[in-house]
Amino acid sequence: MDSHCDAPRVLVIGLDSATWLVMQPLVEAGRLPNLARLMAEGAHGPLRSCVPYVSAPAWVSFATGCNPGRHGVYDFVRRRADGYDIELVSAANVRVPTLWQILSAAERHVGVLNVPMTYPPCPVRGALVAGMLTPDLHSDFTYPRELRKRLLAAVPGYRLEPTILGAVPRPEMKARLQQEVVESAEQRAAAARFLMEEVDGWDFFIVVFTELDRLQTYLWDDMDPHHPLHDPASAARFGNAIPAHYEQLDRLLGELLTKVDPRTTTVMVMSDHGLGGVHQFFFPNRWLAEQGYLHYRRNMSASIAWGRRLLKQVGLGGVAKRAAAHLFPGWAAPSQLRSAAFVHDVDWTRTLVFWAADNGFWLNVKGRDPQGVLAPGVACDALCRELTEKLLALRDPLYGEPVVDEVWRREELYDGPFVHESPDLRVIWHEVPQERRTHFAASELWGEQPFGTTALSGDHMRDGILVAWGRGVQPGITVTGASLIDLAPTILYLLNQPVPLSMDGRVLRAMLDPDLVAAQPEQREQVEAPIQSSGGFAPGDEETVVQRLRDLGYLS
Repeated sequence: MDSHCDAPRVLVIGLDSATWLVMQPLVEAGRLPNLARLMAEGAHGPLRSCVPYVSAPAWVSFATGCNPGRHGVYDFVRRRADGYDIELVSAANVRVPTLWQILSAAERHVGVLNVPMTYPPCPVRGALVAGMLTPDLHSDFTYPRELRKRLLAAVPGYRLEPTILGAVPRPEMKARLQQEVVESAEQRAAAARFLMEEVDGWDFFIVVFTELDRLQTYLWDDMDPHHPLHDPASAARFGNAIPAHYEQLDRLLGELLTKVDPRTTTVMVMSDHGLGGVHQFFFPNRWLAEQGYLHYRRNMSASIAWGRRLLKQVGLGGVAKRAAAHLFPGWAAPSQLRSAAFVHDVDWTRTLVFWAADNGFWLNVKGRDPQGVLAPGVACDALCRELTEKLLALRDPLYGEPVVDEVWRREELYDGPFVHESPDLRVIWHEVPQERRTHFAASELWGEQPFGTTALSGDHMRDGILVAWGRGVQPGITVTGASLIDLAPTILYLLNQPVPLSMDGRVLRAMLDPDLVAAQPEQREQVEAPIQSSGGFAPGDEETVVQRLRDLGYLS
């Protein structure tokens, strides 16, 4: 290691969807000794995510220190500019520079591993291994390009994502998922150790473990005896799977900590959002149809519902689902056909509002939308107020509690040049943290009823976790009011770099050593760094990625 090793460093360990609702009891029970040590010797608290609190905008908000209105990513998909259909987004859609691009421009060395929304990979001063949205291991998913062969040779069996099998019985799917999650996390840690050696003298390093999100999303019901999908026999096999994975991650964290010196390195353990059980998902478009805001053409939705019930009754899946694409468009078809089927199924000449795959309500506005019917201005304002009142009054039929806590117009929630690319209305779902559950919208654009279960038993909550330890961190601090967009400015400050004026986040001074804060004034200035304005998916790759997002519950 060269003399550069005495310079300040930052190591970020991302645990996608990690939540204090699970972690805190495990820490108190002595099951997470490494995290417990970091908490006792450092600072910790909740970390507020962006809206919507899904992985694509959340990780981009972390990486840029900006709100989605400024960086331009609201979900894994976005509406096409010329219609109601959707298209997949990629790293090329991020309109401001990321932390690793800023540091690379400042001639600092970086290592970036498995961060969602980094495909296709951008040039950096160091190494980058793209994460979620990478089509497959044959893709050019590393920078430099030749790093791919060295990585796969050093970490045999390295995988992008666990396989989630919807065409097998649920117990078999859970067993396979649990096994692959455990193996994938081990491979991810091995890749992190390999990359730390590849980027000798790194200043900033980040690795994201996404496996936890997959496990919690599909196996939460085994941990929650009150969940509608809870099965005692399944719980006997998988009830400890989620806590055991937290223990595995704690062990892997401990191994990575041996690679750093706390006198020169700040370690941050964080998540992009939390997660909790969802006992019934909300189907917004079905609710809108029942309220008279959305209308279907002919009776296609009824045939889709019939087809779904039929195949569920006979237990068909996999190949049968693909074959059924010709009979039931919008349910079993490839992504473009599914999206096109929804667009075709809606009578846009009578529809005022719809919920799209980018997790928000769009008004159907004259002059803006292809078949808009709602006059802009007063009529839109009135409908937004009406929808807000109805959504806040909406009650879950299981518990009689609110489904939605807050409704925001996009202009109230975001700031920046890309506010207009967001849906018109966003919601904050009602959470019940004392019961470790929340409300959330189903990814399915259709629904036979406004509320119902899906293959998922858990989904996202707004607050993730933050633990900071090592150089520059004040011990014994409980962090309050921290936001995902605050981490990039704080990391730059810890590396003695200026914070771009364009960043919306702030430096989390309250958790930092007062001596450091007194000795090092914060610098805010215009920072020049390249952004990734080109690249995307090769022909055929987009469908591969969309299918994976569907398996993970992000798309219908």
